[in-house]
Amino acid sequence: MKIKHLSIILILAALAGCSAKKPAVQEPVKEPVVQEPVKQPFTEVTPAAPAPETTGSQYVGSKGAVQSVWGWRVQIFASATLENARKVAEEARWKFGDQQIYVSEAEPYYKVQVGNNLTRRDADNLKSRAKALGYKGIFVIEVNLAE
Repeated sequence: MKIKHLSIILILAALAGCSAKKPAVQEPVKEPVVQEPVKQPFTEVTPAAPAPETTGSQYVGSKGAVQSVWGWRVQIFASATLENARKVAEEARWKFGDQQIYVSEAEPYYKVQVGNNLTRRDADNLKSRAKALGYKGIFVIEVNLAE
């Protein structure tokens, strides 16, 4: 009888063990899904050139942003040869010691210009001075002084 009781106890213990709740198995942590960005075709956009302004516009030069300033110069001479324009410019440097002298090329002429005047009145005064120094056929022109 002892064996019978013992076998019944073992069977009951086995059944009790089978009916017990199994420990939960942790599921592995899923890594987040990284979505690749949608590739868009590259389209180069060229900005439209700004409309030219009469005063105070800026452009980028070799030394960074440059303020564009419009002003007045006095043209004292024009020649078809660079050599003649340089001779007159050198002479003008002595006569107009306090003014900048410029030789510019505008096909088919080389032009000699004097001064960097912000007002037309200053340019007219410089024109009178050039006339008194003996220059003929002189006139005032409007230019971009930053160039």
